[in-house]
Amino acid sequence: MKTIFLKLLLFVVFTTAYAQQKPTFLIIGKDSNKEILSKDKRLDISKIKVENISNKPIYLVWETLSNTFPKEWDCSMCQHGACQIGIPKGSSFSKLNPDQQGFIAIHVIPDNTPGHGIVKFKIYDKQNPSYSQIMTFEVQVL
Repeated sequence: MKTIFLKLLLFVVFTTAYAQQKPTFLIIGKDSNKEILSKDKRLDISKIKVENISNKPIYLVWETLSNTFPKEWDCSMCQHGACQIGIPKGSSFSKLNPDQQGFIAIHVIPDNTPGHGIVKFKIYDKQNPSYSQIMTFEVQVL
């Protein structure tokens, strides 16, 4: 009896662990964007899309891993459902229904300041944080 119970317990543990690691979203296209612009221009939008590939609604969360944009640049970013001034430390998307797409986008006004910067975001499902993806935005202003 103990052997059957132990096998059943192991089966449940491994099944649960596998289910939690199964991706619920995918990045559509590339996971990085590189933008080059002149110092008198602005980057109106650079966007990376994600799609809910599960059969239920999900709530994606993102965190800023690094940001090397020059402090002189005026930057903002948008996510599915909201926009923020600057590049915050993190936030979350509005609900993404099955087969629905969302995005993270950045906007840069270099204010005639040449430079180079990279911002990286980690994105994951609030209910499945063990699966994550990294989005990278690189901007060079000449």
